[in-house]
Amino acid sequence: MALLALALAGCKDPAPPDEAPPRPIAWTQVRVADQTTRRILAAVVRPVQRAPLSFEVGGRVEALAVEVGDQFEPGQVLGRLDQRLYALTRQERASEVVQAEAILREAEQAFARQRDLYGRDWASEAAFDSAKAALETARARLQTARARLDIAGENLADTVLTAPYAGVVARRLAEPAQRVAAGQTVLEIQGNGSGFEIAVAVPETLVAQVRPGAVHAVTFPAHGGGRVQARVTEIGTDAGLSGAFPVRLRLETPRADLRAGMTAEVALDIDMQDSGTGDDETQAQAPPVIIPVTAFLATSGSDKVAFVFQADAQGDAQADGGGVLERRSIRLGPLSSEQAIVLAGLNPGEIIATRGLPFLRDGQRVIRLGIGPKRYE
Repeated sequence: MALLALALAGCKDPAPPDEAPPRPIAWTQVRVADQTTRRILAAVVRPVQRAPLSFEVGGRVEALAVEVGDQFEPGQVLGRLDQRLYALTRQERASEVVQAEAILREAEQAFARQRDLYGRDWASEAAFDSAKAALETARARLQTARARLDIAGENLADTVLTAPYAGVVARRLAEPAQRVAAGQTVLEIQGNGSGFEIAVAVPETLVAQVRPGAVHAVTFPAHGGGRVQARVTEIGTDAGLSGAFPVRLRLETPRADLRAGMTAEVALDIDMQDSGTGDDETQAQAPPVIIPVTAFLATSGSDKVAFVFQADAQGDAQADGGGVLERRSIRLGPLSSEQAIVLAGLNPGEIIATRGLPFLRDGQRVIRLGIGPKRYE
């Protein structure tokens, strides 16, 4: 009987397990972002006028008249190719023009005779048409010869490399006796007359807030961090492989102590009230808020989510820190290394999870670390 009682006791349903304790979460309160945010970006100083110079024809370099760092004036001869072959070619083309002119004179005389004979019915119409065709051919041949002479003259002139504007030699990429191809860069020059500009690569999360004509502060570490103002003149449309868009800024005040290639720092002041897309939904949205970069999760595609803490009937948020999570889609604005601007999806004062987001789910019971008695350790 005792064994039977034990067997019957073993067949009873086991007691239900205790409910899983809430998961502790790190949290923060969403706060309103400043009206403007400042991002410091590394940049480089570049001359506004800069260009690679090359000969428009190929050949052997006879001379380069400048070295790196040399100043030059507009129209100054910077280099020269060996001209013998091009000079001979021009002479040949000039002879072809003389020959074509002689052929044209003969054709004009022959046509005049045939026209006179044809008018007196002493020559056939076929002979007249033949003389007329020969005249037109001679004229076309002369035009071709003159065009070839012009081309030969241009090629001869292109063996001399002249300065397009006043400037300085930045790089010298060829030497005398070296053979160069047409279009091959032999000198890189920088202009003196238009000053310097600032080239900066703006991340894709910020480029939409950069406006043409906006003025931003620029500092130069090599000169003790002196600050000047620069105006946005160009915003690139292709990020390339780097994922950052090229932006150019022109200095408002010229600086004589700058050199091409110096480093600079651009302080971009981004107006957060102008960060939206301009649609009706954005206009009705609350002001932009700021959260830590660890407080959102990137899902498939471009969707971003955050987990918002909500107190429920089983736990008072102010008393013990208990509640449930709500998974919510958000729209991000500019990012920094520590913070992110949220343009839509969150409201000021809401509480969100900041750590371990891949392990959280919608409707999950949680407690906030540091709130209420430590009942779930």
